[in-house]
Amino acid sequence: MKGRYTYRFSLMALVLLASALRLYHLDVQSLWYDEGVTAQVARMDIRALVRWTADDIQPPLYYLLVAGWLRIVEPWAGSLAYTLRWLSAAWGVLLVPLTAALARRLWGRRAALWAAGVTATAPVMVYYGQEARMYTLLVLWVTGSAYTLVRWRQAEQADVRFLWGYAVAGLVALYTHYFAAFALLALALSWLWVWWRSERPRDALIRFLGANLVILSGYAPWLPAMLTRFRVDTSYWPGTLKPGEALWDVILHMTTGAIEVMREDQARIAVLLLGVVLLLGVAALRRYPAAPHTGLLLALWGLLPTVLILALAYRVPKFNPRYGLIAWPTWALFLGGSLAALSSNRLRLPPALHRAALGTTLAIVLLVHAFGLVNWFANPAFAKTDWRDAIAYMYTHRQPDEAVLLVSGHAYPVFDAYVPAALGVTRYRLPEIEILDVRQVLGWEETAARLNRDLAGRGGVWLFLWQDNVVDPAGVVTPLLDRYATPRPTPAFPYIGLRHYRLDSERPFPEQPPVTHPGAVFADRLQLVGAEVSAETVWLYWQALRPDLPDLQTALTWRNTAGEAVRQEVIRPAGYDFPTTRWQVGETYPVRLAVPTTATGLELTVFVAAEAVPLGTWQLELRPG
Repeated sequence: MKGRYTYRFSLMALVLLASALRLYHLDVQSLWYDEGVTAQVARMDIRALVRWTADDIQPPLYYLLVAGWLRIVEPWAGSLAYTLRWLSAAWGVLLVPLTAALARRLWGRRAALWAAGVTATAPVMVYYGQEARMYTLLVLWVTGSAYTLVRWRQAEQADVRFLWGYAVAGLVALYTHYFAAFALLALALSWLWVWWRSERPRDALIRFLGANLVILSGYAPWLPAMLTRFRVDTSYWPGTLKPGEALWDVILHMTTGAIEVMREDQARIAVLLLGVVLLLGVAALRRYPAAPHTGLLLALWGLLPTVLILALAYRVPKFNPRYGLIAWPTWALFLGGSLAALSSNRLRLPPALHRAALGTTLAIVLLVHAFGLVNWFANPAFAKTDWRDAIAYMYTHRQPDEAVLLVSGHAYPVFDAYVPAALGVTRYRLPEIEILDVRQVLGWEETAARLNRDLAGRGGVWLFLWQDNVVDPAGVVTPLLDRYATPRPTPAFPYIGLRHYRLDSERPFPEQPPVTHPGAVFADRLQLVGAEVSAETVWLYWQALRPDLPDLQTALTWRNTAGEAVRQEVIRPAGYDFPTTRWQVGETYPVRLAVPTTATGLELTVFVAAEAVPLGTWQLELRPG
């Protein structure tokens, strides 16, 4: 009885700790783009919300829950960021006792408390518990599926309430995120393996298959939307994933919260330290009493979803380490079991060595967690994109005749979350896209025409730059404004560019590149429209003549009056991050070249990178020798 009360009070303390960590500074940081999307979609009516999510890369359940929450609390709530994120924090807190309940079924109370402690303090779980997205809800549903399946198995398939719980949790997990299917597959395979290795009662198999049929039937109405999104999604660059690098990113993310709360170099050291914990834990758990087939459950749940995600992303390289969160509870469970086994001295070490092993393991886990939490709460380097402060600066300094230009155009949800239309700020989008599309890349003519149309009659413009390296990789917008408008000073904000310009109504943006020297055509593939030359700069203006170009590169040789090379370099025509494989036919892309001090001429050769086959040479005289 005493042990039961101790367990309950300890678990309650951990739940309170998890609550404190997730609610602390909950709205201190700005909403970022994804959270702006949450705010936008949750304010739609139900039909529009479902239709929008059918065209997006996530199913609708999370947005429906947030929509209901906003309708209840927003009329009297304060900060939008706090209101949106509170649900994620609540789901993250609920994950703590649920993980403890699962660990208790696998190893007992001691492991349950350790696993709950890991879940409560893990930096990556605190991070997602403070983000208005679906990831803590997803982890909660998947963990619930695992718990109910384990309970049903331990009840010897007698209590169908747990089987129904598994079916419901699995179905809502699928309606929360598409990749939940991989976790459910891992859980199903673990149960089927246990069934096959046991006495194999046929009625248990029939019931289990029936529960999975319920999941599939309940998801069938949404299945066409899911398959369509996988087929038509263009929010990633074509190519192949590097599985080794991606797997390493998942490991860093799962164990340390790399990217969100640690730099990669810091995370690498943390992973090396956690490798010691891994070795000690595996050795101790081999001697620690556990529920049958616990190792199989953790192995399949921990590894199979990651493998399947990487396999899917290999040819469709839309990948983010956070997708692996569906397997994160296995890490908390493993650490919980390991710490319980070590504290019980299952390695049968001498007392001093036992204390050293346990102390080292606990110190490493606490150190990694503490370091990540301090980074998240106190280190500006890990701040979210600061839309809020950048927008506030614009709003307090703008003139009535000034407009806003968003590059990328799909970032409008987070802008509108802070500046609704009722406030009277006119904003334009380049390009006008609802969801990121890497094929929608800005060129000179289109951009100049849009600037002339949208900014006609305006005295100024505020330019917000976010993901502009994707939609404006050739850097068209900023050079046009820098050259044909008057820049005004603006402060810097984390991870977002803000620029202010005053406009001259007598000086329109040229809708054709202002070339001063003729260009050339290279093998009917690539055209150099021409060059614009000044004393210190050469602007080259390029066009693709065919779709699906190979990776073309240019060899540049700058020569002096004696014809000697003063500088040589090999570059992509419009920059390293914008290969010709991504160019759109008919669009003009500029590139700025700095002229070496002693150069009087330029020789340029275009060639196919993979074959080193030259397609032609073009020469430019800069000034008389």
